[in-house]
Amino acid sequence: MSSSYTRSNFTWKSVRNLINHGETKQRFQTSSAAVHEPHSPLEDFYTLQMSRLFYLIVFFHLLTALLVVAAQYYFLSLEYPLRYTMKTVQTRSAVESNLSHRRGIRENNKHSHNEVSKVHVQTPRRLYLTYQPPDGGWNNHRIALENALIMAKLLNRTLIVHPLASHDMAIFSRRKNLVFWRNLEKRWGINWVYNLMAERDLVPISEVLDLQLMRRVLDVHEVKTNHKKFLEEFANFKWHHVCHSDALGFWVDAIPSENVSSTREIEFVPNNSSRSIRACPREIERYMNASKPVIRQILSELKNERADIIYLSQDTSYKANVRLFHKEDAKQALQWILNNIKFSPQIYQKAFQILSILPQPFNAIHVRRTDHKISASMAPSHWLNSMAQKHFLKISAALYVATDEPNKAWFEPFHRAGYQLYFSDEFFNPSGRSFDMDIKGLYDQVICIHAKLFVGSKSSSFSGFIYRSRGEVMRKDGLILSHMPVGWFAHKLKRQN
Repeated sequence: MSSSYTRSNFTWKSVRNLINHGETKQRFQTSSAAVHEPHSPLEDFYTLQMSRLFYLIVFFHLLTALLVVAAQYYFLSLEYPLRYTMKTVQTRSAVESNLSHRRGIRENNKHSHNEVSKVHVQTPRRLYLTYQPPDGGWNNHRIALENALIMAKLLNRTLIVHPLASHDMAIFSRRKNLVFWRNLEKRWGINWVYNLMAERDLVPISEVLDLQLMRRVLDVHEVKTNHKKFLEEFANFKWHHVCHSDALGFWVDAIPSENVSSTREIEFVPNNSSRSIRACPREIERYMNASKPVIRQILSELKNERADIIYLSQDTSYKANVRLFHKEDAKQALQWILNNIKFSPQIYQKAFQILSILPQPFNAIHVRRTDHKISASMAPSHWLNSMAQKHFLKISAALYVATDEPNKAWFEPFHRAGYQLYFSDEFFNPSGRSFDMDIKGLYDQVICIHAKLFVGSKSSSFSGFIYRSRGEVMRKDGLILSHMPVGWFAHKLKRQN
């Protein structure tokens, strides 16, 4: 900037010299005119032209000086916001870095009913909660997200959401390198098929779910990289890892001190699958001889946690089984999920295009075959009998089939029974990505939700989401019991069943 000002001063000096020179010349010419004889017309013309040239040069130097000054102010105006922004970012980073390494004071106060619905964590910086997505498909990921949403909302933390992985690619990778994945899981825990998934086999969750709708409930931060890269990029944050296996128990928001004795009356069936046992080995070892269930309270355990990120590791979020102690809080939590976990506009748009082509009315079924042990062992007669009990043909012969079964000959008994079958393959143009099957499944779900009658696959989360969206669920005390990850604590008590 100093060189610019020197250049400017030099310009103004030159202008002053020219002006002084012009005044001197003009005085000289005036005095000379009194002594000498009048000039000839040619000399007068020459003098006029020289005067014009002089004033033109003066004007040029003035214009140049003005342009230099204007340019200096312009660049100063650009430089100042940049310096201010960089200084602000550096200051904020320093403050957040300092705060993230300071632990808050833990309080041991008991939690009343009103605390569940209030804002629990007051903090000057942004705090996060996130989860380990499961290796399974979209619906397993959705369940993990729904549980994490409830916990983040209770703790007043920003929820970090992750991309969805190709279910087919996850299955293929695991089967191809089963020994490798088993050894990796023994060392680092489960779900590493998802963690190491290439980004080309992932799809941002904003392309599947309406995040703007979800943000009506809480703050949401979307991550679009694979999980390994996410863990590396957020490594400088202060983390608090949480692991709880459904082989031991479940989560509850808070149990008032006067109701602690009610936990002895809980009906609990542990999940003793190898996956649940392997999920949290340290916790399993710690509570091996403890009475079950092991009930962990969200507010008393995590409310005053000052780490930047609370991380629900392993299958903690996927199998959290969150329960709210008070009925009204449970109802509110259900509404958070039912009203704000919706497909993105682009998913609805394509699904509605297919719906406009299908004959109306129509019925639908979900037949899961390739990776589901229960459904894979069932014959077409299972679905046909269920459809007959619901009188499908009295409504319509048009039948939309959502399935992963590639062999269309398997559905020949449906044709013989009088049904006209429609498959999503007829309406879906694959893009060549590994996620095509998963995207097609999303359209299938929307279409099945809008069918007149529906029969799904037993114990399938894909079918469960359709049943829940259709309102075909078990209810008790005005609350949903089936196909919903969260519920009321009292429904776990024996005397309430």
